[in-house]
Amino acid sequence: MTDHIVPVDIHTNPQLNFLLLTEVIRAIETEVGIDQLLQMGCDAELIDQLRHRKTRDILDISTKLTRVKLVFSPGELRQHLEGLDRQRQDDALCEYFVRNGASRALITRLFKRSADDIRRLRELVGGSVTGGRAKLPKQFDVRDQIHQAWAEITSQSPPGQSLRDWIFELHSRFAEYTIDSLYSTLKEFEDEDSLALPRRNAFPVGK
Repeated sequence: MTDHIVPVDIHTNPQLNFLLLTEVIRAIETEVGIDQLLQMGCDAELIDQLRHRKTRDILDISTKLTRVKLVFSPGELRQHLEGLDRQRQDDALCEYFVRNGASRALITRLFKRSADDIRRLRELVGGSVTGGRAKLPKQFDVRDQIHQAWAEITSQSPPGQSLRDWIFELHSRFAEYTIDSLYSTLKEFEDEDSLALPRRNAFPVGK
């Protein structure tokens, strides 16, 4: 759908009027700006007068203008609002991963955060991971349940979901374990140095 422009009448707003006139004067200082003003109906004499007016004159005029109209693009406004919501959701999910024991390497991969960002976030929201490799659940049946849940989550995932959404869903089912522990369980069979553990069907968690 082609985006359209919505006009908004401005009534008795000297501050906004002053900003508008200041922007017009700024445009006059560029060749492109002058061409645009001329094309929109400003004559050369008015442009020349505005260019040489003192600030106090612009302030005085701003209190007297009564026919001022702004326009905005609903499509662009919607795009920025949706982008803001996505960023907040991204930040909230990243905080969840930090609070629930995801490793720095995993957070960096999933959220593109720097090591300093992650450290500051840990200090702010809490959450920590132990050094070295995460401990897997001791019970083999629990680890089997984790693999089975992962297969269900990834196979029934709606379009648009990603690895971090799947891990979030998995942790919501096994909240007694850290995210690092769950993720290590998913990748346990990728380690060819595993001892005599029975080989099972490992579900892909990505490289």
